Amino acid sequence: MVKEKILVPKYVQYALLPAAVLLALWFISTVRSIVLLFILASILAFVLDVPVSFLQDRLRLPRLVATLAVWLVIIGTVGGLLMLIVPLVINELNNFLDNLPAYADRVQKLVQDIQDGFRHSSFPLKPDITASDVSDRLVTLGESAATTSLGVATTIGRMGFNAFLILVISVYMLIDARRLKRAVKNVFPEKFRPDAIHLFSNLQRALGSYLRGQFIVSSCMGIIGGTIAWYGGGGYAAIVGVWVFLTEVIPFIGPFLGMVPAVILAWLAGGPLHALVVTGLFLAAQQLEGQILVPKIMGRSVGVHPLWVMFAVLSGATFGGLIGALLAVPTVAVVRTLVIFAREEMALEKWDRPLLEKTGANDAESV
Repeated sequence: MVKEKILVPKYVQYALLPAAVLLALWFISTVRSIVLLFILASILAFVLDVPVSFLQDRLRLPRLVATLAVWLVIIGTVGGLLMLIVPLVINELNNFLDNLPAYADRVQKLVQDIQDGFRHSSFPLKPDITASDVSDRLVTLGESAATTSLGVATTIGRMGFNAFLILVISVYMLIDARRLKRAVKNVFPEKFRPDAIHLFSNLQRALGSYLRGQFIVSSCMGIIGGTIAWYGGGGYAAIVGVWVFLTEVIPFIGPFLGMVPAVILAWLAGGPLHALVVTGLFLAAQQLEGQILVPKIMGRSVGVHPLWVMFAVLSGATFGGLIGALLAVPTVAVVRTLVIFAREEMALEKWDRPLLEKTGANDAESV
């Protein structure tokens, strides 16, 4: 005997549905940081499912073993790079601190030259800035940096903890990926399931292509930036290379942010000519990136007009700050994949009658 279910009237459904939507939006806005962690972990698991499934299907490894193998390779690669780069960065930071008094003298001399130039010119605005003012300002900045070092360390610790949470969540998602896929697939009617699988495969390919291409481009530009910094005489190749690698992730303004420390360090270490050379080399490297690296490596992972990408980046920055700007480009790649799928696989049902009918002629005939 089939148990009779409780019938929910339509007016109750009409009342409960908006309330449920508002409650869900309130909950998401309240725990948006946690939701962001799960989104990042989902993207990571979505991309890493390709190599994990390859190991599971081709090498007949258990899902757990394949997941751990992929993560061990990633962690080992990242750990090896950190062991190679971190000592170089620390050594260059110590070198920078040792040379800081000489750099401060160079800055004071520059300010004094600017002051003398204004004093002997006919320019109506003559700023009253002395070398001692610059020295006092540098001391104040140093004290402020020392005061905020604890906050920076706390922020780094929080980011590390969030990265660990993303790793753990993505591992659980990867282990249960097959079951999650079946659950998502069962949401769709049976006749639409092949189309849904095709759509998810395209999304997986688009995100994987974007992340893989971005990592390769950032690595290439980091190596190029470090080489330019070494050639420019600054002696801070590791610091500049790591900085360029990180800023390359930021769309549009990232390449320009990456060159700023290199130019400043080149000027402090070698003078204006070195800074000018480093600037020219970075601008040439950006042309290489825009004309060769991005088209060849990134390919058509995004494939939309740069104005749309710029709009998405600015919108993402408005809604979510730096994280929103970073997620804007992969979001554009996902939206593009959805639009292509809708254009190829869907058709709008034709309306039986137009929305706006021409009634003037009929009215005239009836009169």
